[in-house]
Amino acid sequence: MEFNYKAVDRSGLIQDGSVHAESQAAALAELARMHLVPIALQRQDARGWREAWSRPLRFGGSLSNADIVALTLGLASLLKAGLVLDRALNVLGSTSDRAGIRRLCADLERRVRSGSTFGSALEAHHRTFPRYYITMARAGEIGGSLSEGLERLGAFVERTALLRERVITSLIYPSMLAGMIIVTLVLVLTVVLPKFKTLFAESQITLPMPTRIVLALGDFVRDYGWLCGVCATIAGLLLIRAWRDPHMGPRLDLSILRSRWTFGVISKVQTSRFLRTMGTLSRNGVPLPQATSVALGMITNRALLAAARDVHERLKQGQDLSKLLDRAEIFPKAAVQLARVGEETGRLAELLTEAADTLDREAQGTLDRLLSVLVPTITIGMGALVAALIASVLVGILSLNDLAF
Repeated sequence: MEFNYKAVDRSGLIQDGSVHAESQAAALAELARMHLVPIALQRQDARGWREAWSRPLRFGGSLSNADIVALTLGLASLLKAGLVLDRALNVLGSTSDRAGIRRLCADLERRVRSGSTFGSALEAHHRTFPRYYITMARAGEIGGSLSEGLERLGAFVERTALLRERVITSLIYPSMLAGMIIVTLVLVLTVVLPKFKTLFAESQITLPMPTRIVLALGDFVRDYGWLCGVCATIAGLLLIRAWRDPHMGPRLDLSILRSRWTFGVISKVQTSRFLRTMGTLSRNGVPLPQATSVALGMITNRALLAAARDVHERLKQGQDLSKLLDRAEIFPKAAVQLARVGEETGRLAELLTEAADTLDREAQGTLDRLLSVLVPTITIGMGALVAALIASVLVGILSLNDLAF
C-alpha cells in the first residue's frame, strides 16, 4: 500500500511525499527510519489504469491542455528570470484572462506563502494535475532546479497533448465510417433481409450456404440483439471491477504490458518517465535510491510499479541499477543497456535521460506507424464486410433466376 505523509525533518522543515508499506504502523516505522516526525499520514487511493499514458492529463474545470502548457512554461520562464515562486504565481494569475487559471494560481500562491512546498500545493489539485505531473514538479523542486524541471515538463505535456490530438484526429474518419457501416449492417439485417427471406421461402429452393448464414445472422440480430447489448454492458462492468481489484488489477496490468497488441508502447512511455525523473534528480546531486523513490510516482501501471519498487528496495542495498532492471524482465531492453553503459562510464544520470529520450522516440514511431496502418485497415475491412453481405444476398437472388429458367 502507498501512504502519503507530511512530516518534519531534523532541521524543522516540512517534508511531504509517499512511502510504500504493508500497514500504517509499517509506514510510521519507515518514516522513523528516515528521521521524519509525521504530522499527517493517509493511505493513497489507487488510481491505476485511469491515469494511463493515453490520458496523460485530467484537467479539471475549464482548463485545457493549452492552458496547462502555458501555465507551466510561463512559470518556468518567470522562475528562470529570478522571481521567487509565490511572486511568479501572482504574476501569472494577474496577467491571465482565464478565470480558471486565475483561481488556480491564487490558491497555489496562498499555499506556497503559508509554507507548503510547490509539490504539496499541486497535490491539493490532484483532479487537475495527474500524479506524474506532481511528481516531476516535486523532482525539480528537490533537485533545486524547479525552473528547468517545469520547462521540461511543459515541453513534455505539449508533446503529449499534440500526440493525443493527432491520434483523435486520425481516428475521426475511420470511427465515423465504422459507425455508418455498423448502422447500415443492422438495418440490412433487420429490415431488408426479412423481405428477401419471404421471397426465398415462397420459392422453396435450397439456398446457397452464404445466403443461409446471412439470413440466420439477421434473425439472431433481430431477436437477440438486445441480449448482446446487455452482455456487453455486464462484461464491461466486470472488467472495470476486476481492474480495480487489488489482486486482479496488477495481473491485468501485466497482461497489457506483455500483450503483443500494445506493441510495447505503454511500457516504453512509463519507463521513460521513470528514468527521466531518476536522471534529472541524479544529475542534481540526489542519491540514486532517493531519486528512485521519487520517480516511483511517475508509474501508473501497477505491474511495472511493483517491479520498480523492488528495484528501489534493492538499490538501497547497493546493487547495480542495470542488473536490477534486467532481472525484473519487464523493462525495455534499451533502458537496461543504456543504464549498464552509464554505470560503466560513470555517466549514469546522463545515460538515464538519454534512455528516456530513446524510449520516447520509439513509442512515437510505433504510434505513427499504427495510425498510418489503422485507417486503411478499418476502411478495407468494413468495405469487405458490406461487400460479403451484399454478395450473399445476390447469390440467393441468382439462385431464383436459375430456377426460373
